[in-house]
Amino acid sequence: MILDKFSMNFPFLLILPLLFINVEADGDRLDTPDNIKNFHLIVGFSLTLIILGWIGCIYVFYRIYKQWLLSKKRLAMIYRLPFYSACSDFLINFNFFTNMIHTAIYAQVWDDAPCKVIGALNWAFLTINLCFYAVIAVITYLRVCREIYFHYGKYDYKLWVYVLTGSAALQVLNIQNNGKRDYWCAAKSGQINSAIILFSTIGIVLIVILFCYLSILRKIRIHINDSSTSSSSNHNNDDNVRSAVIDNHTEIERRAAKKILSYTAMFMLQWIPMLISQGARLVKNEEPWVYIMGTIGRSFGGVGNVVQFIINEGFIVKTNINISDDNNDNNNILLKSNNNSDVHLESHINNSNDNKIIIISENN
Repeated sequence: MILDKFSMNFPFLLILPLLFINVEADGDRLDTPDNIKNFHLIVGFSLTLIILGWIGCIYVFYRIYKQWLLSKKRLAMIYRLPFYSACSDFLINFNFFTNMIHTAIYAQVWDDAPCKVIGALNWAFLTINLCFYAVIAVITYLRVCREIYFHYGKYDYKLWVYVLTGSAALQVLNIQNNGKRDYWCAAKSGQINSAIILFSTIGIVLIVILFCYLSILRKIRIHINDSSTSSSSNHNNDDNVRSAVIDNHTEIERRAAKKILSYTAMFMLQWIPMLISQGARLVKNEEPWVYIMGTIGRSFGGVGNVVQFIINEGFIVKTNINISDDNNDNNNILLKSNNNSDVHLESHINNSNDNKIIIISENN
């Protein structure tokens, strides 16, 4: 009875003993004496990173759930973004775990039919993640730099229409290339079409993200400098007030830059290894390090997302956070830091003036 109840609550744990069973299978095995070290390295590293990615996703889910309760079951976009990213990373890791667990147990990849399905799902989840980063970067750029506002729709369905459309287009381009590789199911060995597509996609998305976020940083700096100049002219007889304003401007810029740079850095840490892996595949390199780079590209997202979340929001849930839902306010952009000083940078569009006004406030 106890075993049955345990297996019902934790069914995934039943497969773990299989990892220690030497199962005979037909065909060439990957755990031959001359390849056993590479086999243990790739499989062990992949499963470890998958578990760490899952832990990161679960932590983000928990923090977002707590914030959802504190916000009376409403979430601002600054919390929905890490939640969506965690969902994407969780699906990538789940598919990769399904992929690798067969290799770990049987020292072989899946048969052709299931391998093509797993490879197609792998491609779908990876491209959804890439398109998501690109769409968010472009939307943020349009809001901050071009003052073009985007309504996400109910449950952010418009956002996901763009993401899924981009992913579907890439899936159509690659549908014929799914199959077996040495250690997992993805793009089949012996062809470079999928490597060309993924390499190009990662490169384009990286350029888009760098352009968008660097432009946002430049826009913030310009507005802060303009506001600082205005404050200096209005308070030229009061050095203390002018100094305090300039200090606030510097702090706001630092925090905004930290958030923007964290998104860019985590994207690069996840996808540049994958870019390197695809570059190696262009010359048909199947060395173990190529698979290690591919593993980082797939599974680092869950780890990077939680690190980024903790950097931006802190490790402990704050109960005194007041976040406005930017999806329902078309004329407001909020770049907000949740540290103790609660320094806010708000950007409003004045209906009677075409110029953007920066309002800086500090709550006591």
